[in-house]
Amino acid sequence: EPASARELAVTSAAASLDAFGCTFILAPAMSVRISAEDALLLSAFAVADLSILVESECQVRGGDWQAVVPKLGPDARRVHAEENAGGASVISEALSMEVLCRLLGARLVCTELELRYFPAAGPITDYAIALRGGDVLGVSVTRAFSFGEAALSVPHAAALLSKKLAGILHSSRTCFNQNLSKQILHVWCDGAADVALLRLAFGLVGPELSASTLVLVTRCENLPELFTEKGKAPRKRARPLKGLKDEAHLAALAESCPLRPQQRRTTAVDTALRAGSRLRGKN
Repeated sequence: EPASARELAVTSAAASLDAFGCTFILAPAMSVRISAEDALLLSAFAVADLSILVESECQVRGGDWQAVVPKLGPDARRVHAEENAGGASVISEALSMEVLCRLLGARLVCTELELRYFPAAGPITDYAIALRGGDVLGVSVTRAFSFGEAALSVPHAAALLSKKLAGILHSSRTCFNQNLSKQILHVWCDGAADVALLRLAFGLVGPELSASTLVLVTRCENLPELFTEKGKAPRKRARPLKGLKDEAHLAALAESCPLRPQQRRTTAVDTALRAGSRLRGKN
């Protein structure tokens, strides 16, 4: 639903503070910390035809996700509310939109299902944003954490980055209603050790995959739902049975039938014969 002016004022309010070599952003839903160097690189490489990995840290306010949602900005709430292509990514994508809004002043241009591709099959981008200068970027979001293992490993992190970066190259080529030649891969992780592993893994990824993609790694340790969210199957639209025709269609077919005039004459003859039989019966 459209946000009221008061809601926009409350959820848009944020304070920025530079201290101890870092930039701290205090917003209603979260606080974000990024080093001064990475903040500069993030702004510069968001519009440059180069690839780099930068780090940030996010702490949400409210304890659990349901308490965080009302404090998000309007764009992040829209990402959270609108239908996506399925998967366990609603929280990570909405929180990603909020972080990019705070760090880059980004605004939402298209949600996942508003982006169009040809051919339609293949990897897709999660949403598109516009920066203050008008540049449009695609954003793909993923989570890096151990899947049934003691800890995330460098080979698994490199495989994750390679898969996601290859998917970004594909969606950049096939998206036709937005120019996604520049994209951000936003990676969520839940510990400092995983951030270090991702940086090592990024160094193993070839330039043919990293291309011009900006990789933003954000550590978030106080929102378990970010990593435990369960996927939901995309809603399927009800489809009529193949070959089933409604009453209007059947009526149109009957009117256009080439045998219809002959059928009318046959019906008239049959009616006259029946009437004659009844008269002979009475006589």
